Amino acid sequence: MPAPGIAGNGSARAESLGARIAQVPATIKHAFATFLAVPTIVVGGFLLLAIITYVLDQRDESQRDPLGQILQSHLFADAESTTQTLGTIAGGMITITSITFSLLLVALQQSAGSMTHAVFDQFLRRSLNQVYAGWFIGITLYILITLATVRPEFNPIYGATLSLFFAITALYVLLLLIYSAIEQMRPSAILESIHDHTLRAREHQHALLRRTRRQAQRKGPVRCTVRAPADGFVTAIDLDAIAKALKAAPRAEIALHLPLGGYAAFGDPLADVRAAPADDIADLEQAIAGAIQLERERDLERDPSFGLEQMETIAWTTISTSKQDPNPGLEAVRNLRDLLARWAVADEEVAEESDERLAIVYPDDVLERLMGSIESLTVVASESMQHHVYADILRGLAVTLDRLPPPLARRTEELVLRSLAGLGDHVLTAELDDALTCIADALEAAGLGDGASAVRAARAELATSVGKLNSRATRVPSE
Repeated sequence: MPAPGIAGNGSARAESLGARIAQVPATIKHAFATFLAVPTIVVGGFLLLAIITYVLDQRDESQRDPLGQILQSHLFADAESTTQTLGTIAGGMITITSITFSLLLVALQQSAGSMTHAVFDQFLRRSLNQVYAGWFIGITLYILITLATVRPEFNPIYGATLSLFFAITALYVLLLLIYSAIEQMRPSAILESIHDHTLRAREHQHALLRRTRRQAQRKGPVRCTVRAPADGFVTAIDLDAIAKALKAAPRAEIALHLPLGGYAAFGDPLADVRAAPADDIADLEQAIAGAIQLERERDLERDPSFGLEQMETIAWTTISTSKQDPNPGLEAVRNLRDLLARWAVADEEVAEESDERLAIVYPDDVLERLMGSIESLTVVASESMQHHVYADILRGLAVTLDRLPPPLARRTEELVLRSLAGLGDHVLTAELDDALTCIADALEAAGLGDGASAVRAARAELATSVGKLNSRATRVPSE
């Protein structure tokens, strides 16, 4: 009889194996959603073309059109020469494909080393890169299939001609791939791509915001709490399924705990249901559990918070003393500020247009996460003494402040006040001096006089260090 500990370990391993097997469909789905779908379609097109050309080549030589006869007389006179030509082309394509993709992976790894793993994510998501991958793999398979059909009595003229044509075009496409890859690895291109994906994800999210509430309207005890059956990020919420179940409990209200992109560990609460004692909520509870989709991988196409985190991570890495390359950080700051300016207006319009809402409370936190990302970058700018990054953040907030709704304006004031704690790490350059003046004037114009006074006082205190020998420890006089 096995010892209890051994039996327990075996049971745990079995459960772990079962969990991994259960994750296989989700992993495959994610792979096709992010990369494999387009290459698979392209490869499938080449396989279909191989079948078509094989059927055309099956025709008798006497039925072959003039073009086929010319090709046979000048290029592929017999099966032996066709075999040699296709073998050479196939070997060359395999070599080119393997070397090219190996070098691309090395280049991506080097780029990711300076700008985080977001480089991989953006490279895989670009449709052009997916077409390139499918193109090279598809051409290689097409040539190999055509080569496999050659027999002493069968000479595939059309298949061999297309193989030669594809091999020639592949060499030029290789140049396009190299140029495109280099262009895509520029920090500005990576951040622009993340910015655009994040913007589209937020627009996609507006449909969810229009149908849900921000504040709970029903009081009373919680009838039930729906908990996470596994760990993962919230990647989708099926409002239609929940709305259908709400018809059976019209007085119920659902309060979601996590927004899209939120992480839940096993057993964490996902939603609370408040309802009248007479309401039957059994079906509603099951509908909520099935409507909230949890996955290990986040989806940038539907999760704007993921894009914010990627831009923040790139900026933090490049601004910090570990890299000392502020240009990508400045690009990230400007992209974040553009999102702030766009979303401040768009979210107000969504709130005005939303008349019919479901009894679902959705905890939207995208704007707060955006402000948190900007706030984090003020911290790392102080850590590395990147005064121009901090100045750019302050100038951007000053320019945007008059367009922000009152809650966001107050959050901006709070952000600026919190960042003043690290102001003593900077040298008061002319650029930083001007930025502090701009943000103080903007706060005052917005009716936030206390914040403006605090900024001016901090600037005046830092100004006492001008013209004197100081270190980070002595730049600001202690009380």
